Amino acid sequence: MRSAWLRPSFAAVVIMALSGAAASRGISTEASRVIPVEDLQFYQNKEGLTVANAWGDPANGAHSNFIRMPGGARSGLHTHSFSYYGVVVSGTLSNEASDDAAARSLEPGSYWFQKGGEPHVTNCISQTACLIFVTSKGTFDFHRVASPTRPSAPQARR
Repeated sequence: MRSAWLRPSFAAVVIMALSGAAASRGISTEASRVIPVEDLQFYQNKEGLTVANAWGDPANGAHSNFIRMPGGARSGLHTHSFSYYGVVVSGTLSNEASDDAAARSLEPGSYWFQKGGEPHVTNCISQTACLIFVTSKGTFDFHRVASPTRPSAPQARR
């Protein structure tokens, strides 16, 4: 009787140990999968972006997803709580520290890293839609930042 109870418990311990060992070596316990582009499930997130999840859940933690931006779309100055990595899949994009910065064209295949908490502007500068792939260790959020105002000229004393 005692050995029958030990077998399932021992098996559970072995499975947990192997899972932990695999995770510590960077091996996922998640099943391999392939998602053809026509099978991507795009939806509007709460920030109004058109998104398709690749893995994870951007509302709840680590994730990778595709973001589609219409041609000519501008994000406005904003920040995210977590850093992310981006790759341009199609279209031409720019990702700059301000609206005033000269746009550097990011063609398909281009990569950028965006530090969390750092204000930036992401623009689809092509006339055709932009598709980008992003990955982050944290949730996705979008915090608008008021554009800095230029100081007014000093007033002359009377």
